[in-house]
This record gives sequence, structure tokens and C-alpha cells, in this order.
Amino acid sequence: MRIHLRPQARALALPLALTGMLVVVPAALAAERKPPSACVGLEQSVCADRAECYWRKAVTLKTGKVRRAHCRIKRSANKTPPA
Repeated sequence: MRIHLRPQARALALPLALTGMLVVVPAALAAERKPPSACVGLEQSVCADRAECYWRKAVTLKTGKVRRAHCRIKRSANKTPPA
């Protein structure tokens, strides 16, 4: 079955179709997110006690933005965590 659209409606059909697809994509990406690691949100003393975690110091970036100190999960055994 073929649908005949007026030129004005045809011009709006593609952006509306793309908008519908863009709304669906973020929901699909949200389902694929990994759960947070066991080290997320730990205090410094608790982080130091765990073998799989290490503490990242606070740093100031070139742009002036300050990254707060936080606990991170260590990389795999063949890689070492950054200083």
C-alpha cells in the first residue's frame, strides 16, 4: 500500500521518523551499561584496605577544573595503576 503525502508533510516525515529513532537509542544504550565497580564511593581508609582498589589523588587540570580524590579499581594483573 502506498501513501501519498503532500510536499509539506513529506518534508516533515523524515525528521519526525529520525526523532523517534533518536529517542529509542538512549534507552538501548542505558541497558548495556556495566554496573559500578566494588571500589566506587569508598572512603580512603576502606579503599586502601581492599586489594582490588587504589586511591587516586585530587588533581587540577590545565583548564582549572579540579578532579576530586576517589577510589578506583586496579587494572588487570599485567598492568599497573597510574601514580
